[in-house]
Formats: sequence, C-alpha cells, structure tokens
Amino acid sequence: MIYYQHYAYKHTLPSDRFSLLFVMESRPAPARYGPDYTPKMVAAIASCSTAIGRLDARFTVSPVAKPWAMRAAWTGYAKALQLQSAEVEEIDVFSWGCGLKMPGRPPLPSHLDLFDRFAEWRAALDDPDLLAWRDALPTAIGEPAVARDHPPLIQSLDTVRQLARIEHSIMAWLGLPFALRDRGLSATPLPCLAGGAKAFRMKRKPDADDWLAVLRALESAARIGLERLHGLERHYRDAQRAITAEYRPGALPALLALIQYRPLLSPQSVAELLSMSIAGASKLIERASMAGLLVEITQRRSWRQYLTPDLAADFGYLPAKRGRPVKERPSLPLDRDLASVFDAFDREMAAIDNLLTGAR
Repeated sequence: MIYYQHYAYKHTLPSDRFSLLFVMESRPAPARYGPDYTPKMVAAIASCSTAIGRLDARFTVSPVAKPWAMRAAWTGYAKALQLQSAEVEEIDVFSWGCGLKMPGRPPLPSHLDLFDRFAEWRAALDDPDLLAWRDALPTAIGEPAVARDHPPLIQSLDTVRQLARIEHSIMAWLGLPFALRDRGLSATPLPCLAGGAKAFRMKRKPDADDWLAVLRALESAARIGLERLHGLERHYRDAQRAITAEYRPGALPALLALIQYRPLLSPQSVAELLSMSIAGASKLIERASMAGLLVEITQRRSWRQYLTPDLAADFGYLPAKRGRPVKERPSLPLDRDLASVFDAFDREMAAIDNLLTGAR
C-alpha cells in the first residue's frame, strides 16, 4: 500500500512535497475524546490517580474522617469559587465556616451570597444514595463508546467538562468528587478534590496544556489533603496526650473535640458552643495553647482568636516548617484506664459533630 501511494505521488508531486505529505499522514490523529496521550500526559495521569488513591485509602480508616471532611469541604468550595472568578481565598472560606472574621482579611462582597450552594453540596456529600448525583445530571451529558478505552480519571474530568459547558454555576466544579467516586477512583466523595479548569468551560476542546494543568492541580490537592489529614490525626493524638496529662481535665476534652471541627476559635465562640462563660472559655483556651494545640493569631488584649498550628502555618500566621519533620512522641501505653479516657474523648467528638450538624 505504501509503495502504491509512493508511486502515485511520484508522478503528480515533487519529491520534497511528497515527503512532507508522508510525514503528515504518519502523525497520529488528534484525539476526539480526552487529551493526546503523550508520555508527559500518561505520567501525569498515573501520578494523579496514585495521589487520589493514597488519600482515599487513608481517609477510609482515619479516626478523624468526619472533621477532616468538614475542613476539606471548605477547601474544595474555595477552589470552586475561584473557578467562578470570585475574589476569595481558602482562608476566607475557613473564616466563614467557623463563623469568625480573621484579622487582616478584606471583607467579602456584600452584594451577592458566595455560599448559597454550600449547604446543598454538603448534603449531597453526606447522601448515602450513590446514584443521586449521576441521576441529577442533564440529559445532554453523554458518554461516547470510545470513552471506555480511556482512563477513569479522564472520564471523570470529561464529565465535569461537559457539565461546566452546560451548568454555569459553581455546582459544575463541585461535581468532580462525585465523578471520581462514580469511576471507582475513591470509595466516597473527597471534598478537597473539587475543581477543574476555566478552559473546560471556555474552550470547546481543551488543549494538552489545559489537561496537564488540571491533572497537576488535582494531584496537588490530593497531596495537600493527605498532609492535612496526617496533621489532623497528629493533633488528635496530641489531644489525647494532653487529656491524660491533666489531673482534672474538666471541660478540656470538649474543647479539644471542638477544635477538630472548628480550627478557628475565640473565647466568645467557645463560650456559646460549649455553654460556659467567656472567662471560663478563655482559661480553657489558655490550657490548650500551653499544650501546643492552639496558637493566638491576633496578638491583642481583647477579641482574641486562635488557630490550630498546622493551619496557622498554611495561612501565613506562623513561619513554614523547614527541614526534617519533628519526631512524634512515642505512643501512649496500652492501659484500661487510658482506653476509657480515649473512649470518652471520642464520645465528645461525636457530641460536637451532632451539635454542629444540628446548627447547619
């Protein structure tokens, strides 16, 4: 066949133009579905899928899965707001979620409600019906037969791409955790993986750079989510040590359980949530600060605010840690009395979860 083409072209075109046509014909045809699978693209897909799998594996067995999911929802919602061109940062969404205005932050726009879809999204994340999100998709979103030959990650992103071109609200970007779950990349929706790219909405066919940018951003979100999950588990273990070190813990376990869900606190917010006086809440926060579980970020005499050390470093209130990570203290010994203390702490966390869930 090649010889026949060469023979035909040799009598109709100059030899230099024939060689150009032969090179063009030998190039792989651009993909109609998904990106072109160059070595760089394949490596990015594999790396991103691995990062998501590691986060999902850790999340499913973590003792702090519920408080992490709440924090991760704020992170994912902030990313989705940025894709909607809202001038907001992650720290602002955390501030809104905790009901406190962080010092030094500009006020959020008052002419529109940036968080009008958050409660709906949180309810969808907690919905046990695995088909609810998929059944609610517009009928215009389809899946060609060739999609089966592509990686599940690309299928998930293409579903979000189609949704973003039809649905112009923030819900398009918030659908990525569900798409990843439906393709088997995670057992449950991981809220911190919400996102996509503006090119998915603006371009009829995103180019290779757009796909690479999305894959790298998604991998980074999975890695940061795993680091924060490890940090929250470390904070959980440090809280257990702080409780056992106290002769009379009093209301300290309730505060440390609250910190898991509300990393940004003030004496006023603690007093309201735990039904105590502001003076008592201030003393309780001081005990948590001395144990290294909270840091003050206001540096003033009144209306103080406190943040967990890991988030204080992420948001710029503390210098970023450099060098090797600090060696964690050895695990507490197995003891029946300690087990009862830890069980009581877990019950406090469950009570705080019920309290905050009822307040939503």
